[in-house]
Amino acid sequence: MKNIKILHLIYDHLNNPWVGGGGAVRVYEIYKRLAQKGHDITIISGNYSGAKDYEEEGISFKFLGVKNNYILSTFSYAYFANKFLSKNYKSYEVIIEDFAPWNPIFSFRYQHKKSIILQIQNYLGKEILKKFLLLGIPFYFVEKEYPKKFKNIIVVSESLKKRFNLIKASVIPNGIEKVYETITAGNYIGFIGRIDVRQKGLDLIIKVFKELKDLNLTIAGDGKDKKRFLNMINNLTNIDYIGKVKHKAKENFFKDSKFLIMPSRFEGQGIVALEAAAMGKPLIVSDIPELSYVTENGFGISFRSGDANSLKKAIEYLWNNEKLILQMGEKGRQYAKQFTWDRIAEEYENYLLKIADLV
Repeated sequence: MKNIKILHLIYDHLNNPWVGGGGAVRVYEIYKRLAQKGHDITIISGNYSGAKDYEEEGISFKFLGVKNNYILSTFSYAYFANKFLSKNYKSYEVIIEDFAPWNPIFSFRYQHKKSIILQIQNYLGKEILKKFLLLGIPFYFVEKEYPKKFKNIIVVSESLKKRFNLIKASVIPNGIEKVYETITAGNYIGFIGRIDVRQKGLDLIIKVFKELKDLNLTIAGDGKDKKRFLNMINNLTNIDYIGKVKHKAKENFFKDSKFLIMPSRFEGQGIVALEAAAMGKPLIVSDIPELSYVTENGFGISFRSGDANSLKKAIEYLWNNEKLILQMGEKGRQYAKQFTWDRIAEEYENYLLKIADLV
């Protein structure tokens, strides 16, 4: 099997204080495995304060754009990534563009000469208009029309494929490191993810826990809304914010929780749901299509998206059913076994080799 030179363009990065989400986890976990097999990998990400080009796990990381302001960072990333691509596209056999409506790279311009792939990890739809009002109109139409320019597309879930109406897109899901053997019922409710108040439904969480004063919630994560969020929970003694957690601290966060909540208004697939399942922790999720696999496979329950009262009832129900928590936890473990990063990386590699016409 021939090793290939891969360029991946994604604004997100694991240490990006404004984003640092599932997309960054995905590319890191997949590519460190592909690098071990000898593939040459370069990842171009958006700049942020403290970012410096580096190499890790055989991957070359480069940062482009303005680093001290999120809005300037995301738009300037698109500009400089375009320039980088126009000068260097001939040096790579496969080029993957991770799609976001705010910073399209227009890599489809080179697909008559190169193997170009668009990867889609999220769908916002009318949420763009709700969040940005009139300013969101161009981004709304970019999200709707841009993927149609590409011949080769990867999506992380079947629901995303349907959302974008991409009949020929290939589904390669997200994954987890490993499945844990022991299931224990912890002593708090957990939330982990990017601190984005509207997308992640953190406003609903606050509203609910103002009423559920006898239940404790621990929140882990970081993001652009951190300061605003901390102000919102300032007087709530039953919500504990512990910041971003990694490695053993992250493992302990899951282990010590009773169950997780994911009240997202929109998602791609939700790596957190897979991580919780691998740890034997059930979830309460909003009833959006992208998270329906949680209830369909029996390791969680849902509530009406955007409805704080529905979320409150779901939390009270699951909190008082420890037997159900353990049963759902075991179903989650069994489900997660098919989504290890080793297997996902192999599937991803086979797809890239096929697109590059090397198999």
